[in-house]
Amino acid sequence: MSSSSMFTGSCLCGGIRLSVSSSPIAVFSCFCGHCSKAAGATHQVIAKFASETVEIVSGSDLVSTFTLTDTSSGSPKTKAFCRTCGTPLWTTPASAKGQFLLVRTSLLDGGTGLQPASEIFVASRPAWQHAVDGAVQWEGMRR
Repeated sequence: MSSSSMFTGSCLCGGIRLSVSSSPIAVFSCFCGHCSKAAGATHQVIAKFASETVEIVSGSDLVSTFTLTDTSSGSPKTKAFCRTCGTPLWTTPASAKGQFLLVRTSLLDGGTGLQPASEIFVASRPAWQHAVDGAVQWEGMRR
């Protein structure tokens, strides 16, 4: 990791490597249907970073995207993933106007140490799964 990187990370196959030069603006869990399906799990843990602090170090040619328009906010969001291994990478909400990326913490080396400060779409959280202690709970999307 370079001295200017706070985080490095990669997709599952290692074809895409990234570097982040800042702490996250926010860390949250999302239980919405899109995140659950993309993760193949009950939810995803996401770190919000200013776009200019996230750099694709290698494998930019492997990044593919698609845009979802059926969002809870009513604003489209673009999902990035590795075209080789299918790993979800980040989301760019159209409403963010390119100012930030929502990066999956599981991509980041040491990312599992980032504890969510809030959880959204908890109305969709399974009854057997407990809230993160101290995390603000939102029934739907945070407004």
